[in-house]
Amino acid sequence: MSHGVIFYFEVHQPFRLRPYRISEIGHNHDYFWDEKNREIFERASMKCYRPMTTLLNEHEIKSNLSITGTFIEQALKYDPELIDIIKGYVSSGNCELIDETYYHSLVSLYDYDEFKEEVKEHKNIIKKLFNYEPKTFRNTELIYNDDVSYIVRDLGYKTILTEGFYPLIERYNPNYIYKSASGLNLLLRNFMMSDDISFRFSNRSWPEYPLTADKFASWIIKSPGDVINLFMDYETFGEHQSAETGIFDFMKYLKKYMDYNNIETMLINDAVYRYEKHDTISIKNYVSWADKERNLNPWLGNDMQREAFEYLKSLKNKGDMKIWRYLNTSDHLYYMSTGSPEDQEVHNYFNPYKSPYIAFMNFMSVLRDFSNNF
Repeated sequence: MSHGVIFYFEVHQPFRLRPYRISEIGHNHDYFWDEKNREIFERASMKCYRPMTTLLNEHEIKSNLSITGTFIEQALKYDPELIDIIKGYVSSGNCELIDETYYHSLVSLYDYDEFKEEVKEHKNIIKKLFNYEPKTFRNTELIYNDDVSYIVRDLGYKTILTEGFYPLIERYNPNYIYKSASGLNLLLRNFMMSDDISFRFSNRSWPEYPLTADKFASWIIKSPGDVINLFMDYETFGEHQSAETGIFDFMKYLKKYMDYNNIETMLINDAVYRYEKHDTISIKNYVSWADKERNLNPWLGNDMQREAFEYLKSLKNKGDMKIWRYLNTSDHLYYMSTGSPEDQEVHNYFNPYKSPYIAFMNFMSVLRDFSNNF
């Protein structure tokens, strides 16, 4: 039986908070940075979302997308034609949509009822816009443990995704499909091959540079297992790796080389039907796909983040729930990270405030106003 390749892309944009002065607390309840959100979304749409979706559709490359509710709201606001482009791809039969929390939040860590509500809200918008009912789930940033798998199973999903991390992959090859402790189909990200594209593609100091389509196809052929799980941010294509790096041509020619070598791009639903399930894997501690340690530290690794998180949790049902849910988007805590220099370089790239300490003070000022205002 031939190899399969599963492309999964996270499609997400947060509602960033504008620079909010302490003097505004109690007087100004306008929190969101509309100008910055529009600027970033329109740039990413032009560089990534439009050309990449068109490329996938025209070249019949199958992929799996989780599109957050906050992304959809911004697309409808800033680039409604993009939704039509995505609809065209979904209707082609070459795209599987995946559910997650609407707000790309961390509520799975502490509030089952809220988690269920946010998943339901996401399910509803995907059904409304795309007439699609996902069977696969991915939690925010691939955050996962056995407890999450049980909750997701009880919500009716059949498959869940997470990170293939050390030391797990020393025992379990990520190129097979497994079972979770709850009985869900479990797919592990092949982080080495995924990161070859998303992080190392344009790195001239990388010994494998340049990464050509035929070279990467040869790596797939030589890899033992059934499926190569290539999970990454959608913005890898055109935004993180600019068009000038050749990333779009790489994808076009990779499809040709895979076709020639009888390697299929696959939808997750098809893959879990086709391939045998291997061992049951139990993961007790939380894992994620972020930073080198692959844990919760990117959001809860320092005192600032933990203080902000606890304050945010305490404000549930104390005001406008829609705004509270926007404030739960994981990006706000991600901006406060103070990790290793290598990890911090990635955090700084996304941080609109350019400092984790400014991000913390800004977020706390918004929370104080939110708590006083309602």
